[in-house]
Amino acid sequence: MKKIIFLSGPMRGIRREDSLAWRSEATKLLSANFNVLHAFRGREKKETFTDSRAAVARDLSDIKHSDILLVNDTVENCSMIGTSMEVIFAFQERKPIIVFGKAHAGDYWLDYHIHLRVKDLKEACEVINTMFT
Repeated sequence: MKKIIFLSGPMRGIRREDSLAWRSEATKLLSANFNVLHAFRGREKKETFTDSRAAVARDLSDIKHSDILLVNDTVENCSMIGTSMEVIFAFQERKPIIVFGKAHAGDYWLDYHIHLRVKDLKEACEVINTMFT
């Protein structure tokens, strides 16, 4: 059975297309070895949840059932509230947390709760494909 990876990263304050682009690329790089989940699943074109609490509930369930959290930290000056909440929840659930990018490197709380930071998505996927298969 394939392990599950949850893709976490900013959504608010950036274009949907940009938020989806890296998730699509990560899925291509990881799907041979992993099942990949992300918050935009089923909502790629438009919002389908009538209540934001449903989105959070699904994300929490996805993270709880995932084996690894992959986090995009490449976007400066955007909201990372949801992403930060996903990181702390994954940390509490003892999930490995791999971050790529350094937009918020040096943030005490984020740095404390992650396990590895790499430069870009390609390197992150190479590390995950090597370490967890």
